[in-house]
Amino acid sequence: MRKTVMIICVLACISLLTGVMHNGMVSPEITAAPGQVDPYKTRAELLMDAASYIGVCMPEQAAAIWVKGLEQRSAALQYVVMTDALKKKYAQQLDALRSNWVTGMSSPWVNGYTITEIKKPDDTHAEIGLIIETMASHGRPEYYRARLRLVREGDFWRIEQIQADEGLYWYTLYQP
Repeated sequence: MRKTVMIICVLACISLLTGVMHNGMVSPEITAAPGQVDPYKTRAELLMDAASYIGVCMPEQAAAIWVKGLEQRSAALQYVVMTDALKKKYAQQLDALRSNWVTGMSSPWVNGYTITEIKKPDDTHAEIGLIIETMASHGRPEYYRARLRLVREGDFWRIEQIQADEGLYWYTLYQP
Protein backbone atom coordinates (compact mmCIF):
# COMPACT_ATOMS: atom_id res chain seq x y z
CA MET A 1 0.00 0.00 0.00
CA ARG A 2 2.85 2.40 0.71
CA LYS A 3 3.98 1.80 -2.86
CA THR A 4 0.52 2.84 -4.12
CA VAL A 5 0.49 6.02 -2.02
CA MET A 6 4.02 6.84 -3.18
CA ILE A 7 3.02 6.32 -6.81
CA ILE A 8 0.06 8.65 -6.33
CA CYS A 9 2.32 11.31 -4.79
CA VAL A 10 4.92 10.99 -7.55
CA LEU A 11 2.28 11.24 -10.26
CA ALA A 12 0.74 14.29 -8.59
CA CYS A 13 4.13 15.99 -8.44
CA ILE A 14 4.88 15.18 -12.07
CA SER A 15 1.50 16.56 -13.07
CA LEU A 16 2.18 19.77 -11.18
CA LEU A 17 5.64 20.19 -12.62
CA THR A 18 4.47 19.67 -16.20
CA GLY A 19 1.59 22.17 -16.02
CA VAL A 20 -1.58 20.23 -15.35
CA MET A 21 -4.43 20.95 -17.70
CA HIS A 22 -7.67 22.18 -16.13
CA ASN A 23 -10.75 21.07 -18.08
CA GLY A 24 -8.58 20.70 -21.18
CA MET A 25 -6.95 24.13 -20.88
CA VAL A 26 -4.02 25.51 -18.93
CA SER A 27 -5.40 27.20 -15.84
CA PRO A 28 -5.12 31.01 -16.02
CA GLU A 29 -3.68 30.83 -12.50
CA ILE A 30 -0.59 29.10 -13.91
CA THR A 31 0.19 31.82 -16.44
CA ALA A 32 -0.60 34.83 -14.22
CA ALA A 33 2.24 37.01 -12.97
CA PRO A 34 3.51 36.30 -9.46
CA GLY A 35 1.65 38.32 -6.85
CA GLN A 36 -1.54 38.51 -8.95
CA VAL A 37 -3.03 35.27 -7.67
CA ASP A 38 -3.45 33.45 -4.41
CA PRO A 39 -0.67 30.83 -4.49
CA TYR A 40 -2.55 28.57 -2.07
CA LYS A 41 -5.68 28.61 -4.22
CA THR A 42 -3.60 27.83 -7.31
CA ARG A 43 -1.80 24.99 -5.54
CA ALA A 44 -5.08 23.52 -4.26
CA GLU A 45 -6.70 23.69 -7.71
CA LEU A 46 -3.72 22.03 -9.35
CA LEU A 47 -3.58 19.25 -6.79
CA MET A 48 -7.33 18.64 -7.03
CA ASP A 49 -7.10 18.52 -10.81
CA ALA A 50 -4.08 16.20 -10.68
CA ALA A 51 -6.14 13.75 -8.60
CA SER A 52 -8.27 13.10 -11.70
CA TYR A 53 -5.28 11.68 -13.58
CA ILE A 54 -4.13 9.21 -10.94
CA GLY A 55 -5.72 6.24 -9.24
CA VAL A 56 -5.49 2.67 -8.11
CA CYS A 57 -5.88 -0.57 -10.06
CA MET A 58 -7.83 -2.63 -7.53
CA PRO A 59 -10.95 -1.82 -5.48
CA GLU A 60 -9.23 -2.98 -2.28
CA GLN A 61 -6.50 -0.40 -2.87
CA ALA A 62 -9.10 2.37 -3.10
CA ALA A 63 -10.58 1.22 0.22
CA ALA A 64 -7.11 1.08 1.79
CA ILE A 65 -6.26 4.63 0.71
CA TRP A 66 -9.66 5.91 1.87
CA VAL A 67 -9.08 4.36 5.31
CA LYS A 68 -5.51 5.71 5.35
CA GLY A 69 -7.16 9.13 4.94
CA LEU A 70 -9.24 8.39 8.04
CA GLU A 71 -6.16 7.26 9.98
CA GLN A 72 -4.12 10.30 8.95
CA ARG A 73 -7.10 12.66 9.33
CA SER A 74 -6.66 13.67 5.69
CA ALA A 75 -9.66 14.59 3.55
CA ALA A 76 -7.21 14.81 0.64
CA LEU A 77 -6.42 11.08 0.82
CA GLN A 78 -10.13 10.29 1.08
CA TYR A 79 -10.83 12.63 -1.88
CA VAL A 80 -8.19 11.25 -4.24
CA VAL A 81 -9.92 7.84 -4.62
CA MET A 82 -13.42 9.23 -5.31
CA THR A 83 -15.27 9.62 -8.60
CA ASP A 84 -15.49 13.14 -9.99
CA ALA A 85 -19.14 13.42 -8.90
CA LEU A 86 -18.34 12.33 -5.33
CA LYS A 87 -15.26 14.58 -5.22
CA LYS A 88 -17.43 17.56 -6.12
CA LYS A 89 -20.03 16.71 -3.46
CA TYR A 90 -17.35 16.07 -0.81
CA ALA A 91 -15.45 19.28 -1.58
CA GLN A 92 -18.71 21.27 -1.34
CA GLN A 93 -19.45 19.74 2.05
CA LEU A 94 -15.94 20.51 3.29
CA ASP A 95 -16.21 24.09 1.99
CA ALA A 96 -19.60 24.55 3.71
CA LEU A 97 -17.95 23.51 6.99
CA ARG A 98 -15.06 25.93 6.32
CA SER A 99 -12.88 22.88 6.78
CA ASN A 100 -9.13 22.88 6.41
CA TRP A 101 -9.48 19.31 5.11
CA VAL A 102 -8.34 17.84 8.42
CA THR A 103 -10.85 15.21 9.50
CA GLY A 104 -11.24 13.08 12.59
CA MET A 105 -10.20 13.73 16.14
CA SER A 106 -7.04 13.35 18.15
CA SER A 107 -8.92 11.02 20.49
CA PRO A 108 -10.44 8.69 19.62
CA TRP A 109 -8.49 8.07 16.45
CA VAL A 110 -8.84 5.51 13.65
CA ASN A 111 -6.69 2.54 14.53
CA GLY A 112 -7.24 0.21 11.58
CA TYR A 113 -9.82 -1.62 9.54
CA THR A 114 -11.00 -5.01 8.43
CA ILE A 115 -12.55 -5.82 5.08
CA THR A 116 -15.65 -7.86 5.87
CA GLU A 117 -16.96 -8.37 2.36
CA ILE A 118 -16.02 -7.82 -1.27
CA LYS A 119 -18.60 -8.10 -4.02
CA LYS A 120 -17.65 -7.78 -7.68
CA PRO A 121 -20.81 -8.33 -9.72
CA ASP A 122 -18.93 -7.47 -12.93
CA ASP A 123 -15.65 -6.00 -14.20
CA THR A 124 -16.68 -2.38 -13.58
CA HIS A 125 -18.43 -2.43 -10.19
CA ALA A 126 -17.51 -3.51 -6.68
CA GLU A 127 -18.75 -3.14 -3.12
CA ILE A 128 -16.53 -3.39 -0.09
CA GLY A 129 -17.76 -3.77 3.48
CA LEU A 130 -15.47 -2.46 6.21
CA ILE A 131 -15.26 -2.36 9.95
CA ILE A 132 -13.30 0.69 11.09
CA GLU A 133 -11.67 0.44 14.51
CA THR A 134 -11.18 3.55 16.62
CA MET A 135 -9.15 3.78 19.80
CA ALA A 136 -9.44 6.36 22.55
CA SER A 137 -6.89 7.28 25.15
CA HIS A 138 -8.91 5.25 27.69
CA GLY A 139 -7.94 2.17 25.68
CA ARG A 140 -11.34 0.76 24.69
CA PRO A 141 -11.83 0.32 20.95
CA GLU A 142 -15.05 1.23 19.17
CA TYR A 143 -16.09 -0.14 15.80
CA TYR A 144 -18.01 1.45 12.93
CA ARG A 145 -19.27 -0.10 9.73
CA ALA A 146 -18.78 1.42 6.29
CA ARG A 147 -19.75 0.25 2.82
CA LEU A 148 -17.99 1.62 -0.24
CA ARG A 149 -19.48 1.25 -3.70
CA LEU A 150 -16.80 1.49 -6.37
CA VAL A 151 -16.79 1.88 -10.11
CA ARG A 152 -14.04 1.39 -12.64
CA GLU A 153 -13.25 4.57 -14.57
CA GLY A 154 -10.78 3.74 -17.31
CA ASP A 155 -7.85 2.03 -15.63
CA PHE A 156 -8.75 3.20 -12.11
CA TRP A 157 -11.15 2.12 -9.40
CA ARG A 158 -12.92 5.00 -7.65
CA ILE A 159 -15.39 5.24 -4.80
CA GLU A 160 -18.77 6.44 -6.05
CA GLN A 161 -20.80 6.02 -2.86
CA ILE A 162 -20.04 5.86 0.86
CA GLN A 163 -22.46 4.51 3.44
CA ALA A 164 -21.27 4.55 7.02
CA ASP A 165 -22.47 4.40 10.59
CA GLU A 166 -23.37 7.86 11.87
CA GLY A 167 -20.50 7.80 14.37
CA LEU A 168 -17.99 7.67 11.53
CA TYR A 169 -19.05 11.15 10.31
CA TRP A 170 -16.44 12.95 12.43
CA TYR A 171 -13.70 10.90 10.78
CA THR A 172 -14.90 11.63 7.25
CA LEU A 173 -16.85 14.92 7.47
CA TYR A 174 -19.01 13.40 4.74
CA GLN A 175 -22.81 13.13 4.68
CA PRO A 176 -24.38 10.94 1.96
